[in-house]
Amino acid sequence: MSWSNFIHGDAKAFESIYQQYIDDLFAFGLKFHADRETVLDCIHDLFLDLYNNPRIAKDVEVKYYLFSALRRRILKRKKADVYEPLESLPENVWAIGSHELDLILKENQDINVQKVKQEIDKLPKRQKEVLYLKYYMEFSYEEIASIMNVSVESCRTLSYRAFRVLKSHMGPLEYMSALIYIFLK
Repeated sequence: MSWSNFIHGDAKAFESIYQQYIDDLFAFGLKFHADRETVLDCIHDLFLDLYNNPRIAKDVEVKYYLFSALRRRILKRKKADVYEPLESLPENVWAIGSHELDLILKENQDINVQKVKQEIDKLPKRQKEVLYLKYYMEFSYEEIASIMNVSVESCRTLSYRAFRVLKSHMGPLEYMSALIYIFLK
């Protein structure tokens, strides 16, 4: 495994880990900070710290560690720059890519994709964050709870409420479209 090899000093394993996770970390980081350079700086600082001291993350799940460490690092950087709470991020920061929407549209022209996207965009940021981490990044509720610094029960509640809101604001076909939109990768 690359992580184990990296912990034992293999530079190629470190590069492999970086290449494997950089794109997902960058996309995830942009959910917390709109400045691309700041997100890249945080990612590079994270990997630099790992490179200089690989033992700090010796007995962890790689993906979980990288995402939670990046989230903490970005939020810490934001507080250091100018305090900007998560709620003050732009409304469309949690907008989900349109590739999945294109697939749905090709399969069924009758689906109102814009309605689905609008309804998801209306969800509170924390609900969108849970959906993103759970269904796009495939984290467990336990990992999400740790990343977001909330309880597992809160994560499940946020997810449940997101689906309940979507269901209450959409017709049956639109709701099914929303589920497909969320679960497709």
